Amino acid sequence: MACGSNPFWVRLDKKLISQVVKLDKNNPVEVESFYRHRTRDTTKQNLGFGWHMWETRIGGGYISIAACFYYFNDTIASYSLSPQMPDEGNLVVKYSEWYAPSFKVDSNRVTPFEYNMKRIISPLDKYAGDLAPDSVPMNIREYMSPSSGIMYGYRGGYGMSLLQNRAEFMSLNEKLTTDQVVIMMYSINPASRFTAIEYYITNKSQFTDTLKIDQWINICFAELPEVTTLMGCFVTKMDSRSLVYLLVGIKPY
Repeated sequence: MACGSNPFWVRLDKKLISQVVKLDKNNPVEVESFYRHRTRDTTKQNLGFGWHMWETRIGGGYISIAACFYYFNDTIASYSLSPQMPDEGNLVVKYSEWYAPSFKVDSNRVTPFEYNMKRIISPLDKYAGDLAPDSVPMNIREYMSPSSGIMYGYRGGYGMSLLQNRAEFMSLNEKLTTDQVVIMMYSINPASRFTAIEYYITNKSQFTDTLKIDQWINICFAELPEVTTLMGCFVTKMDSRSLVYLLVGIKPY
């Protein structure tokens, strides 16, 4: 046992890591079942258009292993596992050995395991625009996925920091083409959808076929009439149409 470490916590971590390592990672139902039987909160977040997301984690002693499952019409389409390393440096080598059979360890960091993540960086099936999805730059496709943060808004929290999704959009928006903005309106991630809609409304004169785009925007508002946002320090729900037009008036980018 490493000097100064808590042996009980280390044993808990070893048991958890061993259990996760033994899971068949190509069987998402098995992985989901493992988490469901060890987690009280199994609430899924509605992303709209048949998509839902469930974020969870299981704790050991020093570490926890997070999981995120993405469902399309109640079937697991994709998932990820994000293991931790302990902060205690004298335990890193030991934990690296325990993770090694299933996870890549690089520079004392465990690389998340990702299953079929291409599915969630693709646009909604309803997209019929001019761009081939595979031709869209990877940073835009990753922004379109829920991994860029599903909370829509501008700033919040004690430090009034930019929300994750907003910050990532601001790193993209100066280089976006109108076709790229349109495909972003078909993101699986609702925050990315609404942010792209907000950008379109603000810059509508730059777009063609606005009647078709406007029809799609109305469908988006009807599909997800409420969206999660951060008002001050409080997570809340707001009318999606109202919040989009509020932010159009603020022009936060």
